[in-house]
Amino acid sequence: MRPVVAPETLVPRWTPISHAILACLLALPATQAQVRLPELPSTQSPSLPGLPVDETLRGTRDAAGSTLRVVDDYTRRVDALLRSERKRVDVTPAGDAMRRGEYLALDANDEMLARARATGFEVVRHEADAFGTSIAQLRDARARAPARGMRALREAMPGATIEYHHLYLAAAPSAADNAVTTGGPSRIRAGLVDGGVDTKAAGLSNVTVHRHGCDGRVVPQRHGTQVAIRLASGASGDVFAADVWCGMRAGGDTLGVIDALRWMAKERVPVINLSLVGPDNAALKRTVDALTSRGFVLVAAAGNDGPAAPPRYPAAYPPVIAVGALDARQRPLPESASGAHLDFCAEGVVARDARGTSFAAPIVANAIARDLVDVATPSPARAAQALRRLEGIAVDVASPGRDARCGAGAITSASGTSR
Repeated sequence: MRPVVAPETLVPRWTPISHAILACLLALPATQAQVRLPELPSTQSPSLPGLPVDETLRGTRDAAGSTLRVVDDYTRRVDALLRSERKRVDVTPAGDAMRRGEYLALDANDEMLARARATGFEVVRHEADAFGTSIAQLRDARARAPARGMRALREAMPGATIEYHHLYLAAAPSAADNAVTTGGPSRIRAGLVDGGVDTKAAGLSNVTVHRHGCDGRVVPQRHGTQVAIRLASGASGDVFAADVWCGMRAGGDTLGVIDALRWMAKERVPVINLSLVGPDNAALKRTVDALTSRGFVLVAAAGNDGPAAPPRYPAAYPPVIAVGALDARQRPLPESASGAHLDFCAEGVVARDARGTSFAAPIVANAIARDLVDVATPSPARAAQALRRLEGIAVDVASPGRDARCGAGAITSASGTSR
């Protein structure tokens, strides 16, 4: 829990007016009393045109409450996950979701793992992948708090990189099927790391969906299906769908995402969409770096915590293409992330109650995939060429040139494709 500042430290001298102010503050809901919305610098205002309340705030009349939900989307959903899955989920000191009692160790040798066992940790899994990354999954048998468990492992395994076993969340709520076309018919070979895909959904009839994950079980989810529809929009070909949630609220852990990326690499899928968000994690970063250095293009949703929020990953890793979201009028959604790491933006609204960067990222991935469909083996040169072409067709929708809300510009139906 965050420390609560005593009222005496805030108001040293009590007056009738002070009592009245305090009474008003105490009457507010806890989340509203603690959250402060930072103001955007005036130089950013041209890229944030005023929107009608019903469009900006998802149709609710409570503007203050809606704004809080928009800028605190990730934290709110982590709290909800913790309440519903307390036996399987915990929260790191930084406020990120993690598998309860689980940690990841990179570059751990047998001696280090033996010391970890002696400290009360069991080794659930230990392996090295084709890229030379060694990852050990450790579980705390003593049920220590995350910070204590981390401290114990770092003391037992000096020289190894220790991470919490983070969970990654979908970068937008579920949505009804609603395809967006970015150009004429073409072929694609692209992948998504997401929830399960319903192959019978409208918009997927022209592609072959290859599945991975969930031990062979098929667990369609609306979020994964909608992302797949946008990824396959206006195209035929092959879509490689890795399900990392398998219908579980507490799915999407670090190793699940890494395993999905390894599968995509084995299948030589040149473009991979990740409409999920979470914290920086050394194990995930190493896998991302391994793929992108070999020419695989990773496209990720930037997140929906607002322009003043800290960056979310994997979108914030430098080699990853980070995508922000626009409304139907090509205006940045107020909840869309902002920052120097943004590369492009695209429309992210599919329904009144379903919008966000999750649905913008696959539009960009679709455009890149059309350019790389003839690539038998991913290569850094071809990937760089495709990105340069995409920058050439991007449309300025915010301030001229590259900006923090939309990167190089928007990929829209009017901009066509890079082929």
